[in-house]
Amino acid sequence: MKRIFTSLLAMTIAFTSLFAQEADMKVGELVNTGNWFELERIYPAVAADVQTPMLKQMAEVMLASNFNRPVELREKLQKLIAEHQAELGFENVCNMTVMGAMVEGYEGNYAVAADMVKAIADAVKAATGSLEGTGLSELLAYYEAVREYPAPVLEKPADDVKIALTEKSDLLWIPVVVNGKSYDFILDTGASFTMISQDLAKDMGATIIGDPVFVGGGESTGGYGQRAFIENMNVGPVSLKNVIAFVSENPTDDDPLKVDAVLGMDFIERAGEIQIDLAAMTLIIPAQTTALPASGRNIILETNIPVVESTDANGNRYTFILDTGASGANLSDLWFAKNAEMAAALPVETQNVWGHGGTVQLEIVKVPEFKLTIGTSSAKFKDLPATVPANGTVSSSRDGRLGMGLLKQFHKVIFNFEDMFVAFE
Repeated sequence: MKRIFTSLLAMTIAFTSLFAQEADMKVGELVNTGNWFELERIYPAVAADVQTPMLKQMAEVMLASNFNRPVELREKLQKLIAEHQAELGFENVCNMTVMGAMVEGYEGNYAVAADMVKAIADAVKAATGSLEGTGLSELLAYYEAVREYPAPVLEKPADDVKIALTEKSDLLWIPVVVNGKSYDFILDTGASFTMISQDLAKDMGATIIGDPVFVGGGESTGGYGQRAFIENMNVGPVSLKNVIAFVSENPTDDDPLKVDAVLGMDFIERAGEIQIDLAAMTLIIPAQTTALPASGRNIILETNIPVVESTDANGNRYTFILDTGASGANLSDLWFAKNAEMAAALPVETQNVWGHGGTVQLEIVKVPEFKLTIGTSSAKFKDLPATVPANGTVSSSRDGRLGMGLLKQFHKVIFNFEDMFVAFE
């Protein structure tokens, strides 16, 4: 579906006071531009002054969605759609219903998700005559395929969990046991779900589900794969049951790492908090989560992948995908466009980028020095690649991707998905 809420406030709103007008306009602007970090910062102070009920409810829906509060999101979504369907309009109601379906799907309520998507797909097809380009057909096919499968459950001990990591090719690998066999998986916050190759799925006895579907991989590549059901995966003493994994094509010669197993956010987020101790090469799942720092929340989840807010040396705010499955770091074509005068003066090079489906060539420039601050911690990069917009068109929604090139500048990294922050020590 199209990005939601692109012009939601293009309507006449009556304000009762100047301050109320300012509150509504500010919140409306942040909702329409998708600036969730700023909305989260200002909303507690202005919430009482927002005079438009639909806008207030919508702001709270989007905050709950982005800052990983699924119970609150479910309740507020239902209330918003029930009370303001006419004001929202058809497209927004469709998008928000799909959002609700995906919440149900993540919780393992697959039948509920399937029914919700089908209702919207039927409505869209009746209104437009086609589902092409909406993604609804693919989403419905997935939920129908897994309709009868049990919900995923993560079980962990009451004490701190420590699991040894290994480093290979600048990535973190972790042992995962399935049916008594141990496999090495990449620990990957940039993958919304666990991924295994066709050969690995066969070896571990996973049950293949449904027909092949298209999946993107990397920034510019894509390929086909299937879903599979894994009854139980053990990561040290932690067990993730009823896993719906993506089954990719077997690694090719273009894959520099020959990756056939990725432990994604379906495990990591459900753990609540993980700590990556790079000095000790240990993954820690603490029994007691870390308190929210004074600097506040600095990550959101987009398609269940963490996006972090940062500032550069000049105080400009940027958002980056936080990806432990990436060996380095890079700036996107969006960042290039925001800094076109400086970036366009740099010499253009060609870079090979591997993703699911193969390798592509991108035009890049190398930024000689780039400094960013996340929370209270700062990092520096030299010769950081920035993608040149292809044919002058920006395709990225975020300013780049931060991988192990960021993490390895610190001794420990804390990912907390309950209070939604990342911190570095």
